[in-house]
Amino acid sequence: MDDFLVGLAVAMGFMFGWNNGSLLFGNLRGSGATSLRTAFAVSALGLTLGVVVEGSKMYSGMVGSLAPSTTDPVLVATMLTTLAFTLVLTLASLPVSFSMVMVTAFLGASVSSAIPIDATRSSEVILFWFVAPVATAALTFLTYELIVRSVARFGLLAVDAFNRSGSTISALLVSYTLGANNIGLIYGGTGATSGGLATAAAITLAALAGTALSTQSSVSGTIGDRMLSLSPQGVFSVFAASALVVWIGTQFAVPMSMSQCVLGGMLGAAYAKNITVLNRRLATETMSVWVVAPVLAFVAGYLLPLIL
Repeated sequence: MDDFLVGLAVAMGFMFGWNNGSLLFGNLRGSGATSLRTAFAVSALGLTLGVVVEGSKMYSGMVGSLAPSTTDPVLVATMLTTLAFTLVLTLASLPVSFSMVMVTAFLGASVSSAIPIDATRSSEVILFWFVAPVATAALTFLTYELIVRSVARFGLLAVDAFNRSGSTISALLVSYTLGANNIGLIYGGTGATSGGLATAAAITLAALAGTALSTQSSVSGTIGDRMLSLSPQGVFSVFAASALVVWIGTQFAVPMSMSQCVLGGMLGAAYAKNITVLNRRLATETMSVWVVAPVLAFVAGYLLPLIL
């Protein structure tokens, strides 16, 4: 069973990378600051560093936090549900909140298996999900205002240098926090830690393979290209603020959605610059998915252990 669980965890890593390609390197690619190969290398570096340096903080993101213990059927139900939802939404070119689906599937499977749930901790995590995009919007607004006022004093060459370095830094920050929070959650939260560093490396490599595949799919442009057009300073503000909020969640072992924070940040940046050209249909679809998918994941997670 351990080998089967590790295999599912590796598959989850691949699906995570495939769906989150736009977050891992989309801003670098979209800004034209560097080549696709360099953008991928920066993202790979950040993702790996996040797993190695802070991934262990998420080992108790589910087991030992939301529930005191678990069983193999619960873990299998959690991973199968997460894989199915991520695959469907990726093919539909919609960013899925990977961590939200995974957590709610785990809660549903645990309830179905009569495993006690820590209601207080679960409520805290869910509350953080609602607070995170609002906090990111506020941080983005403040950051964007500060940056715009600062670069107004720069010459053209200095502005170009700032835009290029800002894109690289924000890509590194986002990939680092995603590695620490989401890959760390997969590695520790699914019981895959029995495989040691080899398992962590396999999951990380699978995530990078999924990210590479995302360069050929339309989902990689969903957040950055099709929802709202921002200046390089705006993109940096959004991604830096999002990375900070997710990093804070990681310190408290809270599974976080980077795409949720990015959308909140984009709305904050739009408000800062009075931007009205927003793909409202796509924004509404994305937010609807964040509400419906966790509910359906809970139901699927509840039913699967009864079948397994």
